[in-house]
Amino acid sequence: MLTSANLLLWAVLQLALLILLQEAFAWWIIAIYALLLLYSATAVLQKRSAASLKLANIVAALLTLALLLNMRQAGVLHFMLQILLLSAILRLFAMRHRHEARQLVWVQYFLIASCFILHQDMLLALVIMLLFGANCYSHYKLFAPAGARLNFTLTGRAVLIILPLWLGMFLLFPRLPPFWQIPNAKIASTGLSDSLDPGSIEQLVQDDRLAFRAEFSGTLPERQQLYWRSYLYEHFDGRTWQVHPQRRQQAVAPPTTAADVATASYRIIAEANQQRNLFALGMPYSSSQGVKIGSGGLIVADKVVSQRFSYSIESALAPLPLQSEREREMNLQLAAGNPKTSEFAAALRQQHNDTEQFIAALAAFFNQQDFYYSLTPPPLGRDSIDQFLFQTRSGFCGHYASATAVLLRHAGIPARVVGGYLGGDWHPQQGYLAVRQREAHAWVEYYSQGHWQHFDPTAAVAPERILQSLDMSLSDDERDMLIPFWQRSSVLQLLSLQLMHLDYYWSVWVLGFDDRSQQDLWRTLRQHIRLIAYSAVAIVLLLLAGMGLWLLHRRRLSKPLPAKQLLLKALKPALKNKAPAQSVSACLNELAKRYPNHAAMLQQLVQYYELAVYAGQPQAEHSLKRLLQQHKSSLAALNRAIKNT
Repeated sequence: MLTSANLLLWAVLQLALLILLQEAFAWWIIAIYALLLLYSATAVLQKRSAASLKLANIVAALLTLALLLNMRQAGVLHFMLQILLLSAILRLFAMRHRHEARQLVWVQYFLIASCFILHQDMLLALVIMLLFGANCYSHYKLFAPAGARLNFTLTGRAVLIILPLWLGMFLLFPRLPPFWQIPNAKIASTGLSDSLDPGSIEQLVQDDRLAFRAEFSGTLPERQQLYWRSYLYEHFDGRTWQVHPQRRQQAVAPPTTAADVATASYRIIAEANQQRNLFALGMPYSSSQGVKIGSGGLIVADKVVSQRFSYSIESALAPLPLQSEREREMNLQLAAGNPKTSEFAAALRQQHNDTEQFIAALAAFFNQQDFYYSLTPPPLGRDSIDQFLFQTRSGFCGHYASATAVLLRHAGIPARVVGGYLGGDWHPQQGYLAVRQREAHAWVEYYSQGHWQHFDPTAAVAPERILQSLDMSLSDDERDMLIPFWQRSSVLQLLSLQLMHLDYYWSVWVLGFDDRSQQDLWRTLRQHIRLIAYSAVAIVLLLLAGMGLWLLHRRRLSKPLPAKQLLLKALKPALKNKAPAQSVSACLNELAKRYPNHAAMLQQLVQYYELAVYAGQPQAEHSLKRLLQQHKSSLAALNRAIKNT
């Protein structure tokens, strides 16, 4: 019989799977699946029979058709997860027999494993393992005899045996490539995107999630150098900056760096963002597998980053050279509108013909005029640059970068907006820099002296943003917008920070253990193979010696006293089958009652035995031995009588 406890456990387990896999489901699919689970749980609680197989097949056919129609939008991978969970839910929906439950348990194993496709966080991994344990327990209850209870001692021993084997396979078993490739599902991307308009950075800054973490092999660069480039916005339509179509088609020139330029070597652990654009400092000139140095010195992944991903980069902390004349011309194009901006740029250019002097004049203009750095700037209309520069004068980094690039182009200076991240929180004990979405930033690169020079107008308006952090450049009200109420507690902040550190170690030691790490491990093992062999032999010998000493000690403790050995040898049939709690004396006294003809001899044996064992008289042991020899024939007759009864 299927118990109500198991049925409810499977309903709760499937609800947890639905929550974990919700990224793969549209809202209407989640609602339908939740209703089916609610029906199954209600039927169990009200002790009603399960739905008929006919009804389950009708529901399955209709939902499968709907999922097929939705597959183009959801993607193949998500469609597979939807079908797998649907089969489990409908099996529970119409479950009547024990063999159906066993099928359900196996399907749930696949679903639990599929959760790792979408989630790699340490805490969620613990939740998934708890679900795995619950499914294992229900599996045990299905196959165990009625009334059987789980033996936690034996289970613990099995786990202790399995853990070293699992660890050895994890470290040493070859990392095989997948036998097939599953198309990536269509999931909403996070972070920066191909377009940048007024308001996009402000919305992203209110997201406190991690964007990536960085480890440096040398010293940490100065904060003013921590500009993480991710996107180049070179096409402007009067309001929105976008990645230029020709940028995606440009050939990439081999990166070169001078010998006297400062460099940085670092590794990035990027969070899943469903994009290919990643992050790098300055001018990258070397990268690890899985990424390449794209046009404009940007780092591009070989495929969409759908899971946490690590890569290594070496960068020159220097401006990027011009790739082609077409790149310069592309960053001089102007959109219609913003006449006041054009007039202001022309007048300023007449006063400062030198490019660097013009940049200095722009910085002074932003610094000396009444410009404000704000997360909540007023909306802008058609001529957005004119309104910002000469009316509202309140904006975020995207507003200042956009206005600066347009002013430079009107002055005949090639310029582009760069989207990325600025700074990050350095954790010295753990040795990594945590960069969150709230560190999203936009700045400008302008062409001068053969290179794309860096200019951040935000530094002129709110230098605290560049030198310290975003919080220092905002008002108290805007700062409260960035900090959720639950994070204002110092205890919760400390707990969140420790969990982030644990998640970092999980990423480095578990998720980051890839082919390269395994090859390095094998190389290290080969280099020290002799030392490892000697150590293994020494450990085995120590274990064998310890086991031998333990067995010898155990044998010595369990070895019977000489007096007892004499009786065991003479009266083996009687003493061999006595109860463990019964003493030798009690057993002999019982034999004396059962066999009166041998009572006198047996009582003498008891007397000498007790004197030898309990009184410690050596003479009694010799008397016992002599008595056994005198009555050898009587003892033989008694043994035959005992065997025949």
